[in-house]
Amino acid sequence: MRYVVLLLAIGLSLPVRAAPTVEIKAQSQVQFDKARLVEEGLAEVSGQLTDKLGGDGLANMMVQIRIADTAGSAVTDGDGKFHTIIPIPGPGEQTILFMFRGTNLIDGSELTVTTDPARAQVVLAIAVEDAPGGVKLSVTAKVDGTTTKLPLALAFGQVSDKELAPLTKLDAGTPYVVTRKAAGGAGTRRVRATFAGDDVRQPATAEATIELTATSKTTMVPSTLALAFEDDLDLAGKVTDEDGNPIPRAAVTLASGDRRLAQGATGDDGSYRFSIEGKIVGDGKYGAFGLQVQTDPGKSFIKASRSDPAVITIAQPEPVPVAYTIAAFVATGLAAGGFFLARTKPWTRFRKKPPPSEADEPIVDPDAVVVAGGLVLNKPGVMSTLRRANDDGFSGTVRDTVRGRPVPEAVVRMLLGPTTHPTHSGPDSTPRIVDEREVRTGPDGQFVVEKLPTGEWMAEVAAPGHVTEKFVVTIPHRGELRGVRIDLVPVRERVFQLYRRAAEPVLPEGRLWGVWTPRQIVDHVRARRPTPALADLTDFVEEVYFSPRLAAETILPGAFERVERAIQERGPSAKPEPRV
Repeated sequence: MRYVVLLLAIGLSLPVRAAPTVEIKAQSQVQFDKARLVEEGLAEVSGQLTDKLGGDGLANMMVQIRIADTAGSAVTDGDGKFHTIIPIPGPGEQTILFMFRGTNLIDGSELTVTTDPARAQVVLAIAVEDAPGGVKLSVTAKVDGTTTKLPLALAFGQVSDKELAPLTKLDAGTPYVVTRKAAGGAGTRRVRATFAGDDVRQPATAEATIELTATSKTTMVPSTLALAFEDDLDLAGKVTDEDGNPIPRAAVTLASGDRRLAQGATGDDGSYRFSIEGKIVGDGKYGAFGLQVQTDPGKSFIKASRSDPAVITIAQPEPVPVAYTIAAFVATGLAAGGFFLARTKPWTRFRKKPPPSEADEPIVDPDAVVVAGGLVLNKPGVMSTLRRANDDGFSGTVRDTVRGRPVPEAVVRMLLGPTTHPTHSGPDSTPRIVDEREVRTGPDGQFVVEKLPTGEWMAEVAAPGHVTEKFVVTIPHRGELRGVRIDLVPVRERVFQLYRRAAEPVLPEGRLWGVWTPRQIVDHVRARRPTPALADLTDFVEEVYFSPRLAAETILPGAFERVERAIQERGPSAKPEPRV
């Protein structure tokens, strides 16, 4: 007994080790503005220190500046901007080093530029606006703040391209239209404007990311317009953009009014196919049902679309023969007996137990759950479904789909329209919004909108740190829009879903995705010495997923671009990509 007491005393005297903590720092970025000669031997140097992820300026930070053997420093203002006067060793080009050493919460960063302070500073800016079939680019050039006409060279290419292909030469201020056809279809592209410099002006470069958008087109062909209650209905179609190019892996939903009957995705050629039972479409007692396929391309540069509706007539169910009923009872009895035998397994008592080395190992389900958001309708009572649609309200709860918690202060915005002006018709009619409503959810995530006019309303639900959900609701209704649930996916979860396409091939086995924790996955990818693009993507995912700050929805296009670069850099010999 005294040995037990002694061991307990020794155990209590040992220090208790706390759980390890992981601290995620923000990343900074130094940006160069200008270096201008103010008098002989002195130059004014300016720039900006920003948060690399959000682009916000970092205030009250010390930035060190070095030219040759001369060093200086400057403190950033409220917008992260800084400037200082520093001696230069002589005329000609100077190499300037900017260095921010960082803090406990912010990583440091450096920037080296080579410029001639004696020549005028040139600043280029690229403006982008929509144009028929593409976008219109306009580059402005300012020399020491004055707009000037300079000869420029434009280069164009994919976002992931290391080298951009020459596009054209033009003067600053001259617009240039980049068509979607010339760019190889819709998508995100990168454009660069360059001024080579001359004896009195410094060279300058500006880049911009442009998005060539297109509208999708969805077709739907049913196998028949008159269907028996007991038969199956086949529907096939194709999803293309307005240039006729197929859209692969687009989400397609077969719907009848507000009911979702089936979901799927298009193949590599943009085609899809549904096969559903007639009784799922509807009861033959109520006759005809309108069907329509809704398409979500899943890409910001391709707009969603719907197919033309088709009206399907369902016949009433045929009476079941008595022989079928008897057969059903027999089959039920056999199934119940088989289930009982499968649960009890009486034959196992006669089987010799295998040695431990031959026993089966447990199998872990490798499939990971893909978190999705959207609208979940209420199920009205049987009596309410028999009454005509007369409810003009919309209410429910906005919820975080990962944690299952209500989302307060979420914005629920509803638009009726657009339609055309009642006094005009034809191609020159002017689109306008008929009505608009906006409410915010309370602390419990609930919202209510009453007295909505009749029509199809486009609803948009947004909250900080979550992916915005959009859907259509029809007013009036039979109660299915009372007490709905709207699930919002956190931005960090969506980023980690995108990360899977690039990171899963690096894991020892694909089934480990969904078994390993996000921290184990990120640490394993980093330990495997990833390619530069995958390493940059992993740093980005770590900051977004594990940082206590809410990630904005605007980072998703950047996350998608990083994933595409990591996949392209992996090369054709890599493992095939998993489907998310």
